[in-house]
Amino acid sequence: IKRPLTGLKVAAFYGCYVLRPSERSDFDNPDNPTGMEDIFAALGATPVYYPSRVKCCGFPIVMMNKTASLDMSGNALLDAIEHGADVVATGCPLCHLSLDSYQPEIEILQKNNNSIPVLHLPQLVALALGYSPDELGMNKHIVSTLKINEILSAKA
Repeated sequence: IKRPLTGLKVAAFYGCYVLRPSERSDFDNPDNPTGMEDIFAALGATPVYYPSRVKCCGFPIVMMNKTASLDMSGNALLDAIEHGADVVATGCPLCHLSLDSYQPEIEILQKNNNSIPVLHLPQLVALALGYSPDELGMNKHIVSTLKINEILSAKA
């Protein structure tokens, strides 16, 4: 680790495809996974546990019922924020799309300004390995990731 993520409170979002069907995958406990939180702690970050981390992001239904899909994503993000997270990290590209790209629409639908950066798990790991945010494409996210840099710079 070249750049410990000390001071960064990270909420894992597992989503539904990583953990289910649990009888076909022995990745982690589908009801109470800890794999990503263990990675966060190893990187120096503080894991944030919250109930919605194992729920569906809503992507599978976005074409059938976009409002319900956005509500699912928005509720998960709000749950992470209410539990003190600075950032959400996910290993699922579909969850990343739902949680990051749709945040402007979620804010309109849910009438709130609760935005939170969302990273792919490999981006979070690469930050700790010393890669710059620009090298990781963090400037291309819909929701600004500058808050992450500010927190890490303050602790350096």
